[in-house]
Amino acid sequence: MLIDHKVSVAAVTALLAFMQPATAAETTADLGVSASVLKSCNLSAVTALAFGPVATTQATSQVTPGVVSIICTNTKAAVTVSLGGGEQSDGTTRRMTTSGGAFLPYKVHSDLGHANEVGIGGTLYSGGVTAAVPTLLSVFGEIPQGNYAAGEYSDTIVVTLTY
Repeated sequence: MLIDHKVSVAAVTALLAFMQPATAAETTADLGVSASVLKSCNLSAVTALAFGPVATTQATSQVTPGVVSIICTNTKAAVTVSLGGGEQSDGTTRRMTTSGGAFLPYKVHSDLGHANEVGIGGTLYSGGVTAAVPTLLSVFGEIPQGNYAAGEYSDTIVVTLTY
């Protein structure tokens, strides 16, 4: 029996074409992406003024450092950080208190040398800040020399950022 060579080649070609994967179709679309970064600033007390044990017989004042941090989403040419009087101030003096009602006066300075006291409602910092870069402000607490009743003293100062 003779097989027509042309038919066999045609049959094989058709079979191979059928076995080839179909060409995939492709389409595209756009996916929108957006965000809003609000013009804002954050303020935090990084390091509290924690004096620890106070030696009432020491000849010089007790001093401790603290840090306040500002970070803003946009550069600001002028911000102001001010310090309240604390919960126990008498209007002119910041004071810590014990649960028994004893008071321990203290001051807050913007420099280690105590040349710049930040009074009640006073300004700790006034100036600019750079976007997304923390501005660290040092504060220094001072307890004047004196005789104070034994106890655990505390207070809280409200720190206000105006921008």
